[in-house]
Amino acid sequence: MSVEAWTGPALPHPLQQEQRCVPATMISFWNAPPGSPSADLRPFVELACALGGEGFPAALLETLGHWVAARHFNVLRIGAPRPELLLAGTRHRDAQLVWRCWQAYSRYYHSHDPLFLRMQRQRRGPVPLLGHLLAEDIEFDAYREAIYRDNGLSERLSSLHWDEEGRPLLFNLYRHREDGYFSEREIAAFEQWVPALLQLLRGHLALRRGRSATDEWRLALLHRATDLTPQELAVCLHLLRGLSHAGIAAELGLKESTVKTYRNRAFARLDIHFRSQLFALVQG
Repeated sequence: MSVEAWTGPALPHPLQQEQRCVPATMISFWNAPPGSPSADLRPFVELACALGGEGFPAALLETLGHWVAARHFNVLRIGAPRPELLLAGTRHRDAQLVWRCWQAYSRYYHSHDPLFLRMQRQRRGPVPLLGHLLAEDIEFDAYREAIYRDNGLSERLSSLHWDEEGRPLLFNLYRHREDGYFSEREIAAFEQWVPALLQLLRGHLALRRGRSATDEWRLALLHRATDLTPQELAVCLHLLRGLSHAGIAAELGLKESTVKTYRNRAFARLDIHFRSQLFALVQG
């Protein structure tokens, strides 16, 4: 799981000149087209060179930027009881936005995602499904406000496919209100390139699978704060796994109040205040 933060100015993009007016609200999905693209493949060659490395999320956004202007993406494995975040990347000036959205989605709103629910019901063999969602399409007010309105998001492009074990994998690109709406050209480019992107994503995740995320998190936290106690470190690692304070208490055989005490001490040593900052910290 990896995130790269954009630290430069706002992102002008040549495709923004072709942005549409506000489209009619409707949730849509369709099959990815067969065949191979004929456009310049050099950006994909550069992306392939980043496979398995920490720079892959930034390289993916850079590659997509040739055709689709998006500030952040994520890849989710949807399953019970909650989705799993496999990969994420951001070029937004607020580097923690992607984590705040992910935490809210995974805890409260994944079962209210109208686009995923519709796409999941239309599984058609190995062909990826593509989807398009406007914030206005979301009828559940709490979901629309917490994920989209409160974070300035206006739109999402998605691809849904299934892994070798039949588990749904969702690849999402997000657009911000300040950037306008995805143009017809960008949507067509997403449709054209998503099969190749999915192949590269599979390769990257396969290369990373052999590495223990917990080991990487432990090293990152100890690099930031060498004086973390074993108990404080254990609580942080369980937080990164998505456990609640009650869940951590049960797993470690502690009182919930003790877990919160260890969390507060660890956060003070790490000079952070929120769980989203903890996620951002281990992603470098």
